[in-house]
Amino acid sequence: MRVIENNRELLRYQLYELGDLAGFVQYGMQGDELWLHYTQLKRRYKSAELIEELLLHVLEDARRRRLAVMPFCPAMRLFIGDHPQYRRLVPEAWQERFLAPRSDLHSPMDKVRYTGSPKRRSTAAQGHQAVPSSPEPSLAASRQPRLSGA
Repeated sequence: MRVIENNRELLRYQLYELGDLAGFVQYGMQGDELWLHYTQLKRRYKSAELIEELLLHVLEDARRRRLAVMPFCPAMRLFIGDHPQYRRLVPEAWQERFLAPRSDLHSPMDKVRYTGSPKRRSTAAQGHQAVPSSPEPSLAASRQPRLSGA
């Protein structure tokens, strides 16, 4: 079950997936302006559906509370660009800066910060030994393949 809540102490909209904090949108308040700083998601929850649900919730909450939105978050800027019904939440004087026409093919998912390590290949797990970065000449020579029959 998914739950999105506004944690006013930490100034972030938090997305929970089955009780685990999956991600959040960090924000600040300046009067009646909601300054959206960045979106962060745990790598194992990387999903366009989750990101869209979180960003939609933030924008709908801002609309309901009659707040102006300052989308410093790159994912939110792209999202608003894809959903023009939310453009009017951005103050008109700032729309040119924040909502310039897109010249790239990025999606909001490409602009989210992901936490947690991606799976990496470990040389130790593969049975390889570390090779010194600058071996001594005698060691380097002993590693040269020997030619037979010369």
